[in-house]
Amino acid sequence: MSKGLKRCVRFKSLRWKVILVLPMYSCITAWADISDPGTIDARMLPPESVKPYVGYAIGYDNNVLRLPSSEAALEMGAGTNLSDVTRRGQFGFAVDKSIGLQKLTADFNVTNVLYKRFVQLNHLDKNFSANWNWHVGDHVEGNAGLTYSQGQTPFIDFHLLAANIRTQESGYANGAWEFYPGWRVHAGLDYTKLWYDLASQQSGNNVRHQTDLGLDYLAASGSTLGVQLRHTSADFPNPDLDGDVSVFNSYKQDEIKAKIDWLLTAKTRLHFLGGWVSRKQDAFSKRNFDGFNSRVSADWQSTESLAFGVEAWREIGAVDELSTVYSLNRGMRLTAIWQYSKKIRVVGRYSYQSRDFSQSSANGTIGSVDDNDVLRDIALTFTYNPTPKWEWQLSGRRSTQVLAHSSGGYVSNGVMLNTRYTF
Repeated sequence: MSKGLKRCVRFKSLRWKVILVLPMYSCITAWADISDPGTIDARMLPPESVKPYVGYAIGYDNNVLRLPSSEAALEMGAGTNLSDVTRRGQFGFAVDKSIGLQKLTADFNVTNVLYKRFVQLNHLDKNFSANWNWHVGDHVEGNAGLTYSQGQTPFIDFHLLAANIRTQESGYANGAWEFYPGWRVHAGLDYTKLWYDLASQQSGNNVRHQTDLGLDYLAASGSTLGVQLRHTSADFPNPDLDGDVSVFNSYKQDEIKAKIDWLLTAKTRLHFLGGWVSRKQDAFSKRNFDGFNSRVSADWQSTESLAFGVEAWREIGAVDELSTVYSLNRGMRLTAIWQYSKKIRVVGRYSYQSRDFSQSSANGTIGSVDDNDVLRDIALTFTYNPTPKWEWQLSGRRSTQVLAHSSGGYVSNGVMLNTRYTF
């Protein structure tokens, strides 16, 4: 393998490298998880092109608001029927352009989301992203870009019959320098702003600044060993209110983690990212966190048509990574992908996650051990490509929440059929 090709392979293995993967639609529940291998991919286009595309989807969910019972729905004025049918029409275009070593990719789409019963939730999803993969000579490269997304807040932790539109915008820049054969240093900056339309949810509005610095050793075998430093500063200008007490949620977080990307065999790759994380709250120091966070995964391509993945983690955060009250999450995910033919693919996935809010509620305000829960999700997706430009997808999913110390939680079953055509 040539040195230039080796550098390309190594660069693609960077965990911080931005890959533009936009879903066909932004869904009202966990359907919006873009990590789902079955999600329709907007990158179905040849290089050096600008391609418009259109899509349509129809879905059914028997518990849209993720409520524990029909009685709970009746109390909030939603009737006793928890289910609804949604229809989504989408238009967008994708760009893939190379100029010498420089590469520009972008995607823009708008989706009109309509509900049959809960018309209060009708809204437009808007998504835009642009990334410049830049190069300076053979040893320096990186990415710079912008993203913007607007859509309904998932109902996992939000259960009101209202269009709670959440908007997020971000900008980033990063770069890597292979300063000596087998050694690479990389750094990055990231800015994110998030805000909600509903006044009751604006305590979640925040601005985050993140900086990264890392050093990697690139083994001749294709494996990578490295260390990563990260500092995050998050400002929540609007406090939560717990009775008469104002709870400010701004914080600063520092991380030092080891990174391992081990090419075990030609068909098996192991990944590990873990180390010490320290979060200091600007108020209520009892909510500070100091501890070990880690995430480990393995990918196995058993045959040309069959692949498996497994992932496990222990880290602080939230389901959407944007909650004001953090939890210590422990979870795992199993994925199986069967490429039955060039036109047909089947993806199955199971995930489990427990959330412990004990530390973030240590001061007795905002949050409680009664919120501790277990989330389970199982999904099966069939994808059919009758032509290279046309894709059909049928997905089924079951999601559950069980509270650890109180009654409640939810069970949700859903199915969705969607299609996309790229011109």
